[in-house]
Amino acid sequence: MSISDCPVDVPVILRGLLDPDAAEMAERALDWLVMSGPMSISATMPAVVPYLLRLTADPSVPRRDELFGLVLVAAALSAPTNPANAWDLAVGGPEDDHPERALCRAAFVADAAWVQRLLADDELLAGLHLDESDRASLVQVAGL
Repeated sequence: MSISDCPVDVPVILRGLLDPDAAEMAERALDWLVMSGPMSISATMPAVVPYLLRLTADPSVPRRDELFGLVLVAAALSAPTNPANAWDLAVGGPEDDHPERALCRAAFVADAAWVQRLLADDELLAGLHLDESDRASLVQVAGL
């Protein structure tokens, strides 16, 4: 899915992330569009990942800490489900039932240079409490 295949609101919401007055509302709307539930990403997430990475890398973008949080969620929730692990399977469901996860992983791999840029952004990381599992999840999903 490309951004042009997304719901019509997605490009408007992405532009709203650049406006300091609209950024908070746009970020909340984006959360609703890219998440299909508390522990699952929607089919829209893979198309949004490239834009999300670029926006988060730009220090002038309002709410970039929150956007980075969404990047971390996307990375964690797009990890493949281990079919041998009953808990993993119960929480994430079978991989075949969630093609959006593989598409999201592919988006992260295609934009691995942007992931590296975020992980090297001392200004961004200074205000966050990025633990080793968050970092490992990003590195793994981007194929670094």
